[in-house]
Amino acid sequence: MSSTQNLKFSPEGQDTNDDQSLAKHLQEIKLDFPATYGGMMQNEPNPQVTFDSFNTHTPPDIQPNTRLIAVLGLSPEEAVQPSSMWFISDYFAFWNLFNGVTPSQTWLHCLDFQKLIDKNGLYLHGNPYKTRKVVLNQTILSHARTGNDPLQHADPVLLMSKFRERTKSECRAAAAAGENVLLMMFGHGDCKSSGIYLGGKTKSSVFKPNHLKLLLKGLKVNVAMLTTQCFGGGWACFPKLDLTTMAAAGSGDPSKAWRYSGSCGRACGSMFATAIINKLTMNPLTNRPLAAEPDDDDDDTYPQETWTGDQHESYAIFCKAVYESLLRDVDRRGLEHHVTFSAQEDAWTMCWSQRTGIPLEDFKQRWAALDEYPADATLHPGDPFNRDPNVSEELREEYKQLWSVEKKRLEALPVVIMPSAPGEATGSVLGKRKMSGRYGGNVDSLIDTVKVIGAEYLRSYPHGEDSGNSGGLHYNIVRIINGEEKDQTVVEEQLRHIQYRMEQQAAADRYLEMMQIPPPENSSCCDFMTDKAIGCIPRNKFRWMIEQVCKRDILFPDPTEEQGYQFEKGPFYIMIAFHLAGTKDDEIVAKLRDLIAIVEEELDQQKALLKRDPEVTSKRQKLFQAFGLGIMSPRKRRSLAV
Repeated sequence: MSSTQNLKFSPEGQDTNDDQSLAKHLQEIKLDFPATYGGMMQNEPNPQVTFDSFNTHTPPDIQPNTRLIAVLGLSPEEAVQPSSMWFISDYFAFWNLFNGVTPSQTWLHCLDFQKLIDKNGLYLHGNPYKTRKVVLNQTILSHARTGNDPLQHADPVLLMSKFRERTKSECRAAAAAGENVLLMMFGHGDCKSSGIYLGGKTKSSVFKPNHLKLLLKGLKVNVAMLTTQCFGGGWACFPKLDLTTMAAAGSGDPSKAWRYSGSCGRACGSMFATAIINKLTMNPLTNRPLAAEPDDDDDDTYPQETWTGDQHESYAIFCKAVYESLLRDVDRRGLEHHVTFSAQEDAWTMCWSQRTGIPLEDFKQRWAALDEYPADATLHPGDPFNRDPNVSEELREEYKQLWSVEKKRLEALPVVIMPSAPGEATGSVLGKRKMSGRYGGNVDSLIDTVKVIGAEYLRSYPHGEDSGNSGGLHYNIVRIINGEEKDQTVVEEQLRHIQYRMEQQAAADRYLEMMQIPPPENSSCCDFMTDKAIGCIPRNKFRWMIEQVCKRDILFPDPTEEQGYQFEKGPFYIMIAFHLAGTKDDEIVAKLRDLIAIVEEELDQQKALLKRDPEVTSKRQKLFQAFGLGIMSPRKRRSLAV
């Protein structure tokens, strides 16, 4: 590649790859120490538990039939947003692997896939810097509608209830027949409960761990769950919910999707799903994934395990292999994922197929049969945003040289003086309502404003380009900054998302000051990187802090439909500050109680201000007149209430 023409370059200074830490971590992974590869114990409070001996392989079990229930939680409104489309890729990636391999399968959704294909064409899965697989096109959709396991459509408002009903009935049937249940859930996660949104973004549409616990009450059944949602690790540590869990992220972490691809305008599935697929398509004799089979038989990157045809791997080695594939084959920043595994009844030595409910099948042939789609021609594989751990140093150096040429070209262009950043973000209703006055309805001024605020936001949260909840926003901000996106509706939408997130960070700074807690490393929320520091909080303490901080809606309200997805940085910043300051639990409770009292008082004052605002009064008057009610005086309202 000798020209910068048509290449898309990543923002400078955002190479956070740490190959030395990655190599060190790989050496520390031990099979008899599940915590080193994301394992959590169900019945042992100490997550550092080890076993004296661990069977790597077990005799094959006579595999009972598995009842599979999969659900795609996206609403029709979410499915057309680039920030959500990667869940569709995950859903169909596993449908292509699993359909027809067990006699009882349910694939639920609430979307019109025909409309989505007509609008977006193909849906792909994999790293955009490499060849990807086509997981949904017209041919696959036709088969999915009429095959052995046809997709089942539900109205969005009924998706939650239908999933709960189906899960309950299948678990009861499995318990009676001694069969396994495999739940697969794809959609946006809820930070406060670790639940998953099904059919919408309202609180009532969240399927929570407690809901599943109630469905399983009194049943003795093997249940496994695979989910690529954000914050999915909470399913593994929910009290008295004993199930096998394979989650793409920890209970406080967003899941990681592949980088947005310019060739299709969206991300192509999650990295965790790629790691799972790598394991399922792995050659059992060489322990190498199909995508990483080398030509050299002497390659020892993947240590071979003793294996014979009459033995199968334990669940422990299955999880270890998935984790190692994530770090070795998929993501050079794989340490950021905090993938989470748990084993029902802590049966880590059980055959992986029986423990997970995934049947023994030749998945390699199924995956290989899918059509391939070339790498994105606008992305150079040497780009530091390419998370492939196996990129050669030659390609990385070539990218640096190309970027140096492009940088000189950009520096020679006329300098565009950007407008100064607007005033401090405000959480008041008045500030939001009169926001449009900042750019006077002029699209160019609006774009300039988003460029400034967007750059400030990206500096405050630089690692969100592959986050399940943030990837779409980051992709659109970069397009706006580069002059590639000028549609007023899109730009206004990104501005609302950015403002919500900047307001959350500004609120976190203010809360620490009011509680007299020193900021972490003397840094503001915008300047402090919470994604790495959050790991310093012990797991049990973390869950308790989630209850105390994240679930206080008055401090960090959930976003509205127009403000995008949950943003965890503000509450996590508060949690880290408490931990680093050594604040005792009773002090945390007292300080939060006093803080909430002050915030409630401020909200009451704000509501009173709104009632006196002339614009609000005028709109209320027009509304009453439209219904023929007129405006009643306070005296008349009191008389009606008597």
